[in-house]
Amino acid sequence: MLEYLTGPIKQFGDSFFIIEVGGIGLRVIATQNTVSKLRAKKQDSVLLQTYLHITENKWEIFGFSEENEREAFLLLLDCRGIGTKAAINILNTFSPARLRKIALGEEPVTVLQQVPGIGAKSADRILVELKEKIQEMSNWDYGEKRGVGPRWEYAREDLYQALRNLGYRNPEIQMAISKLPDLPTTLSEAVKQLLRMLGK
Repeated sequence: MLEYLTGPIKQFGDSFFIIEVGGIGLRVIATQNTVSKLRAKKQDSVLLQTYLHITENKWEIFGFSEENEREAFLLLLDCRGIGTKAAINILNTFSPARLRKIALGEEPVTVLQQVPGIGAKSADRILVELKEKIQEMSNWDYGEKRGVGPRWEYAREDLYQALRNLGYRNPEIQMAISKLPDLPTTLSEAVKQLLRMLGK
């Protein structure tokens, strides 16, 4: 119904942004990955893939800077018990490429429990449903296969875990990451930079 939006970004939040379309400011919910990329681009106008979620009580627009991220979001919504909030939380922790690896059994299902609100039973259920949709994930490792962008020596959940071990909560970590779109490629340097941000 709503495939994309194009226009200037007028305001950023921790998990959303306001885009002006035809003189109207639309609030768009997004992953930390998308928010960080938009902050870094600083373009006069952007074009974003979108998804319009309609319920009895509200309408919500979700925006994605990458098509595979939108595909992952929609696929997660097809999983039983996963709503929009849980889908965003999962994508804040795992890239689509990492989700594909988990579905293929290349990583243990227990890593899914690092997502806020996802317990052991939910993780097992998500894994079963992702395996059934493995064909739909065929292009999710595009960036990793072709070496697009920097090659981080750590996974996002490792970064979260390191900061959680130091007493920080996920919302605080997400906020700090959103303000540092260009994180170092090594875990130790990334932690140092985020600690400086969290200490402000």
